[in-house]
Amino acid sequence: MMSLRNIANMSLNIPLRAVVGGTNLLGSGTNLSNTGIVGCATNVGTQDSSRIPFNRGVFISQSTNIYSNLAFEDWLYKNWSFEKRNVMFIWQNSPCVVIGRHQNPYVEANLQYLESAGVPVVRRNSGGGAVYHDEGNLNCTFFTTRDRYNRKENLEVICQALQEDFGIQAHVNHRDDIIIGQDFKVSGTAAKLGRQSAYHHCTLLVRTNKQQMKLALQGDKNIQSKATASIPALVMNLHDANEDISVQKLISSIGRKYLESSTKGIDASSQQMYQLSNGYTLINPTDDWFPGLAKVEAELSSYSWLHNKTPRFTITRPVTVPECVAHNTTVNIAVQVYHGKVEDVKIASQDVCPDVADLINEIGGALKGSQYTPAIFNDLASRMRLPQPLRNQRSVM
Repeated sequence: MMSLRNIANMSLNIPLRAVVGGTNLLGSGTNLSNTGIVGCATNVGTQDSSRIPFNRGVFISQSTNIYSNLAFEDWLYKNWSFEKRNVMFIWQNSPCVVIGRHQNPYVEANLQYLESAGVPVVRRNSGGGAVYHDEGNLNCTFFTTRDRYNRKENLEVICQALQEDFGIQAHVNHRDDIIIGQDFKVSGTAAKLGRQSAYHHCTLLVRTNKQQMKLALQGDKNIQSKATASIPALVMNLHDANEDISVQKLISSIGRKYLESSTKGIDASSQQMYQLSNGYTLINPTDDWFPGLAKVEAELSSYSWLHNKTPRFTITRPVTVPECVAHNTTVNIAVQVYHGKVEDVKIASQDVCPDVADLINEIGGALKGSQYTPAIFNDLASRMRLPQPLRNQRSVM
């Protein structure tokens, strides 16, 4: 497998750097010799900014940990100024499912299957739909100031790389998806816009395991939810369009096109100066390199962030009433959940025996305010067997 250093070196022969535009990414007082980044940087801070376009840099993550990469994305968004430099962050992850900030994990992901497979489900800070990541998927994040935010321009950089370097005819549709062939989606988009800074990120299906992707994204579509729903689409791997393409080659191609895109139309001397001031930076998203990143990562990996940020939803399941309570009786029970907590428990069946209805309502009242888990329906059935003082406790499991 081609190393990230080789990817950087083969693209325009631009140097790898630990410093961008003369600014230490890691903060003052950090010993760069201990970071493992190689190369040098050109300080262009004293140059006449009217002679050159906005500087650009490409950061390539050396981690495949989804929590670390998302944490770095958020860290950079909050701590970096993009007034003088736009940045593209390129990253890959081990298998995982990433949902949008306003989505429901129970609807979007096959949680039981993913848990058994040891595949994490992660909520990101941007909106949009759910995506499956693995080593055959490439992620690109474009950072700018809010006033320079332009997702169409970003996506055209990728389309240009696909067309010119791999002969793949690609275009951007009205949803800002990248499409090839007969309306096959190879890239989806999401964004986060703040008062001063903004980022737009997208996925690229290069050689993703589509069978695993299909299994991973089979959530419970019967849940009634106010959350943002993913929109199904026909998807295709870029490798199916050109067998010569790889993630490593695509990193090189997109990075080069991104750095070249701001040098068009300027004079040769300015272009040379610009090329010297831009390049690739290999980053290791850890707290040692970026102080405060570990706190962001801990938040993104917490149970509360994934579950307790979920918009209101209602899930209905049949519950078999124990024989000691009623013979051959099954009742549909609807549980309403808001931000991870049980908000209400209601009977969704008709003509339920009054005694059974009273028992369910009594137990449901005791469960209000508790943390929701799918085991709540088994908990309801178990509580029906208990004497009155025990079945009304907040937790009996």
